[in-house]
Amino acid sequence: LCPKAPPQLPGFDIAGASVPAAAAGGDYFDFVPMADSGLGLVVGDVTGHGIGPALLMAETRAYVRIAGLNRADPGEVLTRTNIALAEDIGSERFVTLFLGRLDAAERQLTYVSAGHPPGYLLATDGSVRMELRRTGVPLGMRPNTEYRNASPVSLLPGEVALLLTDGIEEAMGPGDEMFGTDRMLDVLRASRDQSAAQIVDALYLAVREFCKGTEQEDDVTAIVVKVL
Repeated sequence: LCPKAPPQLPGFDIAGASVPAAAAGGDYFDFVPMADSGLGLVVGDVTGHGIGPALLMAETRAYVRIAGLNRADPGEVLTRTNIALAEDIGSERFVTLFLGRLDAAERQLTYVSAGHPPGYLLATDGSVRMELRRTGVPLGMRPNTEYRNASPVSLLPGEVALLLTDGIEEAMGPGDEMFGTDRMLDVLRASRDQSAAQIVDALYLAVREFCKGTEQEDDVTAIVVKVL
């Protein structure tokens, strides 16, 4: 259900990938056409992995796509999605999800994050210009939750945004050491002059090298957006 090809958006280089820990994963990413010519960037994570979370992921994807086609506001999209999901999710599961609306003409990102790990926006010098932190609780926990957007972010040429699930930062190497945020950002900085697709590959390869052949315990999912 993941996109077969990245979107072609003037002024941006965008790529994403998801590698499941099991035959069926609970992570997903998506590029969603939104009302008023926006592009939705979605990264989601259902608790657990396997067939159950994969089915819930597919349901979440469908709700987000339907709501996004009819609404331009990311907060409204997740509010509507949550109403539908809350009827189906039991107390043992929930979904964290980041939805960003990319406006190519304005070079602006407006996002909402339902309990999701922060994304990162790197400035042209490689420093972290901004963490894209969560703005609400995970989907499916409370049916009456109203999700609100963070303040819009203006994007500058040369900047790189990374949206991800926790499978990268929390990947475990020998000795129960986590890959961690610092290593992840180091890889992002070192590869930021490459294409978005090459950056995504570099992140995954760095995680696998760090884990040194140990079994992948969690799904690994990321979207990279380069501002041209």
